[in-house]
Amino acid sequence: MKKRVTVVILVGFLVILSAIFIPRVQTNYDMTQYLPIDSNTKIGLDILENEFGNESSVEILINDISVANVLAIKAEILNVNLVSSVIWLDDYVDLNVVPIEFIDPSVVSPFYQDSDALLIVNFTGDSYQLELTESMEDVEDIVKNYVVQYRGDLLMNREARTIASGEVTKILFLIIPVIIIILLFASKTWIEPIIILVSLGIGVALNSGTNALLPDVSFITLTMALALQLALSLDYSLFLIHRFYEEKEKEADPIKASKLALKHAFPSITASAFTTIAGFSALFLMDYRIGSDIALVLSKGILFSYLTAVIVLPIFLIWCDKLITKTKHRVFLPSFKKYSIALYKLRFILVPILVIISILGFIYQQKTEYVYGSGSLADETTTLYTDNQIISERFGSRNLSIILVPNETVLQEVNLVNHLLSLENIESVQALVTSADPNIPREFLPAELVSQFVGESYSRIIINTTIDGENAEMYRLNAEIRETVGLYYDDFYTVGMASSVSDIKDSVLADSAMVVIFSCLAVGFIIMLIFKSISIPVLLVMIIQSSVWLNISLLFAQGIQTQYIGYLVVMSIQLGATIDYAVLLTNRYMDFRKTMNPHDSILEAFQKSSTSIIISAVVLSVAGFVEGFFSDILSVTEIGLLLGKGALISGLLIFIFLPPSLVLFDKLIMKTTLHPKGIEKTRN
Repeated sequence: MKKRVTVVILVGFLVILSAIFIPRVQTNYDMTQYLPIDSNTKIGLDILENEFGNESSVEILINDISVANVLAIKAEILNVNLVSSVIWLDDYVDLNVVPIEFIDPSVVSPFYQDSDALLIVNFTGDSYQLELTESMEDVEDIVKNYVVQYRGDLLMNREARTIASGEVTKILFLIIPVIIIILLFASKTWIEPIIILVSLGIGVALNSGTNALLPDVSFITLTMALALQLALSLDYSLFLIHRFYEEKEKEADPIKASKLALKHAFPSITASAFTTIAGFSALFLMDYRIGSDIALVLSKGILFSYLTAVIVLPIFLIWCDKLITKTKHRVFLPSFKKYSIALYKLRFILVPILVIISILGFIYQQKTEYVYGSGSLADETTTLYTDNQIISERFGSRNLSIILVPNETVLQEVNLVNHLLSLENIESVQALVTSADPNIPREFLPAELVSQFVGESYSRIIINTTIDGENAEMYRLNAEIRETVGLYYDDFYTVGMASSVSDIKDSVLADSAMVVIFSCLAVGFIIMLIFKSISIPVLLVMIIQSSVWLNISLLFAQGIQTQYIGYLVVMSIQLGATIDYAVLLTNRYMDFRKTMNPHDSILEAFQKSSTSIIISAVVLSVAGFVEGFFSDILSVTEIGLLLGKGALISGLLIFIFLPPSLVLFDKLIMKTTLHPKGIEKTRN
């Protein structure tokens, strides 16, 4: 008794400590931090920061404003903290000397159209710095009396922070009531959902608090982690509680029943937890390190939930035994006995159907189209999205790429700039050779102008393209730019959205085969150790992998593109998590095979495990769909929808095809599995 109290007190102390540390978790919103260390873009970003410092810019479209008022506002904005410059028409033409009516329209139109002015405000500092948010608020206050639109990464990052800060709470408030309803519907006692949620809450709290020990966690990971941990680790509590009910039917003493339940459920719980972690483990090997970020936080969460289930939950069951008995109610889920009999009779038809589904899923999942960027906001009704559309329609898109080349000869730079200007979809090129006469020695040029384009070892060339967003044209142009620069320089770097996404694409495509193979091998290896079998891991992994293929192939059937990183993450989660259902059913089948023939074993195994499988699959699916339908972050939305469908598909395939497969391949399983003597060999 004292040991149990000590354990609970210690766990309670750790939970309180974790709660204190949760506000100290550092959140990272800069996805470029996860680029491969040796990628061209990542190296270029480091050089850009070292040579030119951090900077960011925001475009402001001020509607219905006079030239005089634009100049007055510009002067005010220049006094705002961290504002380094404000670019407008007067930087190119002296408006005190030449009236705007006499200026060439091609010079005026990029800055002033129909009494609407577009200013570019440059800040000293990275667009992710919180100090810049305060500066931006000061700028907004200056133009508050006008109708304005904004465009820039600084605003996107601020919006991402705002959304992410409330996202976790919103998702949890939606998911927890649904989980409670599902558990009440499928439970045997009214107190069961509370016991499960308290157990899960301990694991979630420990995981959230220990995130403070990490340097930082991506906002995408934080948004998903809590809800997914709840859904992924629910199995462990269900497996133990349902086994506890069985043992209580034979043993009235709750302490003995709890020990027996843990003893018999331990293999399934352990296999479930470590196959889930194994599914994530391949993400650690990715060069694109967002995979490691997601895998580390979720693996840590699964481990805490597993330890809570095997250490704390048995104590709760002992202490709440009387309450469990008092709050019993009838089971609302139907008996699946007739269904399991039908599956047995149809085994010779269902297994070939599974093979056909697997082949078709494998073929069509290869035809699904992917995108490789990681958009921040999913909602096209946001003010930022509509502002961007308005500015683009009036003044064109602003899609900048930066080329860093060694400080060699001016002639090389002139030739490169002229070549770049001849490329299709290049709207403009800014460099020192375009901003000043290249024939003038650089030491005679204004230092302020030179410092904008020339660093200690590298010069920068800024390109504005007409291509907006990620598409085939973007990839073509990025490759063409790199090829063109390569004609003039051996050592160069490109920085920008196109360059970043291209590097991500190259990285994840190179990693994809390894992630799939390693995940399957890692999960299969753990199942092999648990069951001491060669054939069982092959069968279970093939069924779950078929559900992954089917899930992805549905995207092709719907004509939907999805983020490739989302596919890899969902594949790992779906493989590692939903195989729990197969492990539970197979474990019960092998238990009953010690004393029964295949027919009776599968009927009993299905009866004992069907409720847990249904609850787990439905809860994980609901968690995915809630993330998918209610998140305002594009990456989270796509991962959620894929996971929601994937959990349902996995549950259905296990529910329909695993029972007949176990029976049909029973002889092979028995021959390739180490098992105690006395197992029933009879087939009927």
